[in-house]
Amino acid sequence: MIPKPPEHVAVIRDVETLTAFCRRMRARAWVAIDTEFLRERTYYPKLCLVQIADHEEVGLIDVLIIDNLVSLAELLTDPNVTKVFHSAEQDLEVLHHTFGTIPAPVFDTQVAAPLAGFDDQMGYARLIDALLDVQLDKAHTRTDWSRRPLPDGALDYAADDVRYLVVAYTSLRQRLTDSGRLDWLTEDFARMTTPGRFDIDTQAAWRRLKAWHRMAPAEQQVLAELAAWREQQAIADDRPRRWILADDAVMTLARLQPVDRAALDQIHDLPSKTVARYADVLLERISAGQARAPEALADHGGPPDGPAKRQIKAGVHRLNACADALGVEPSAIASRQEVAALVRGERNGRLLHGWRAEIAGLAILAEIERLQGPAVTERG
Repeated sequence: MIPKPPEHVAVIRDVETLTAFCRRMRARAWVAIDTEFLRERTYYPKLCLVQIADHEEVGLIDVLIIDNLVSLAELLTDPNVTKVFHSAEQDLEVLHHTFGTIPAPVFDTQVAAPLAGFDDQMGYARLIDALLDVQLDKAHTRTDWSRRPLPDGALDYAADDVRYLVVAYTSLRQRLTDSGRLDWLTEDFARMTTPGRFDIDTQAAWRRLKAWHRMAPAEQQVLAELAAWREQQAIADDRPRRWILADDAVMTLARLQPVDRAALDQIHDLPSKTVARYADVLLERISAGQARAPEALADHGGPPDGPAKRQIKAGVHRLNACADALGVEPSAIASRQEVAALVRGERNGRLLHGWRAEIAGLAILAEIERLQGPAVTERG
């Protein structure tokens, strides 16, 4: 039976109330969770509010005021309580940064919805409308959640983010149970809470620059040095990386490779304040990049040739057929890029594991290998 949304809402601003609330929530098999945070002025997301609900009550936890969040951390990491999110990625990231661990186990209604017949990547408001015929207020999507007091209506908006999630989870879980697809999600949800998932590799920061592969190998090496420094500096200052050095400036420095302060001053993309503050370290990193072997940072590959294009097209066609037979969106199973990866010979992707392999992945691979011919199908 699908419950009604919980009506009781309480704003939690002290340790005693929080402890009692978390004790009640830890007695549940699952709770719905959402977060409100800011990251416009910082490198790390700043947690401002945590909303938690079960079928009876909603708690709005003001984490900016409460000085002891141990009971909340214990709830988030309790292995006996499933944490239900919608589009969990950013919530998990901010909670990981705040508490030093990833909440687990989890259930993501955005991931689950396509297997229940809804569109892939549905936003929360659209899902609630589709499931419950309820139109949510969007007036506070741009609220500064660090303000105190919060503007009128903000807490009601925050409560709705978990109030109806309770009902959405119950409905989706029932649909997936009835269709025999609930277990399909186990591997996906486990992957979302893999330890180290949100660890930062500053040496791979160059991957954030979309046009890196268009540069010469020697320029790519300078780019990698500059991008790693920028990431390290942003972390140290807890400021957005673009505040340290804009993407365009990183790319320009890697191409022009100035050798002294005068040359830095001539670069239009580089603000004078940035030169004044970071001239020495920028020149140092450029020099370090020039000293590296002029090799491409990675094999980006090029556009597929004629045979590869035909194999990708055939693989996507088979993907669409499998999805249509199940009544789900193809993107809920795999993307065109994942099919292309099979064509390139990659065999470690999610398409060849778990439920995806059974209902589509192996069939797609067989179609690709049929077109490639026997000489290409040998796998060690």
